[in-house]
Amino acid sequence: MLVNELTPEQLDLLVARAQGLEIFNSDDGHLYYHPGHNLPPRRWNPTRYWSQGGPIIEHQQIDLNWDTEGTGEWSASIDPDVLSHGSSVLEAAMRAFVTLKFGEQVDI
Repeated sequence: MLVNELTPEQLDLLVARAQGLEIFNSDDGHLYYHPGHNLPPRRWNPTRYWSQGGPIIEHQQIDLNWDTEGTGEWSASIDPDVLSHGSSVLEAAMRAFVTLKFGEQVDI
């Protein structure tokens, strides 16, 4: 499947895989992870939560722009040649991150 066709939930799963993060599905249908010793599980949603997606953007030095091609979407790029789009800045950035780690075509 093409990274640009992934749902936000599928993106979240692949971001976790790229980070080596152990996640699990809860009864409520969302992804969760264990943040540390003696802490309760927390929802994993880097396409929505800046506390999760923001550090990835900073670490990977992802360049973010609004509507550079007249698409009405955010674009995210990582040098030298990764470019992705999304309806939110976090979605675009996570698409770029997944593309960087796994390529434009991924298996779910």
